[in-house]
Amino acid sequence: MLDKSLIGRQSEPILHEVEKGAIRRFAEALGDPNPLALDEAAARAAGFPGLVAPATFALTLGWGERFRHSLDLGTRSMLHGEQVFEFGRPIVAGDRLTVRSKVADVQERSGASGPMDVIIIEDEGRDEHGVLVFRSRGTFILRRG
Repeated sequence: MLDKSLIGRQSEPILHEVEKGAIRRFAEALGDPNPLALDEAAARAAGFPGLVAPATFALTLGWGERFRHSLDLGTRSMLHGEQVFEFGRPIVAGDRLTVRSKVADVQERSGASGPMDVIIIEDEGRDEHGVLVFRSRGTFILRRG
């Protein structure tokens, strides 16, 4: 079982500068035809200062490899079980977001192949004024063995 002492562990804050090219590529990879994510003129006409990222773009800003390594999860298989988002406002091109991740919970669950470890990670992104832009909560299942 994962050590319960991981609960509350936080990453260092990481600054992400959201680029319009990254938003476009993400939207195109999803097959998202929303012009707010692809056409700057459409985004500005809708009142945004730049391209608007699809909601799941926030995943690209979340917990990084360095934080994962610090949790000492080893090389076990990991399955992304669930993701929940909360937004203060949309993420837009030009944003400078500081993101911090933390372990919200560690659980043990039983599955068809035996016990599994579950780790719940919360990411929080704030703008340069400290205002919450997004919060996400991801549930990750780790196989033992």
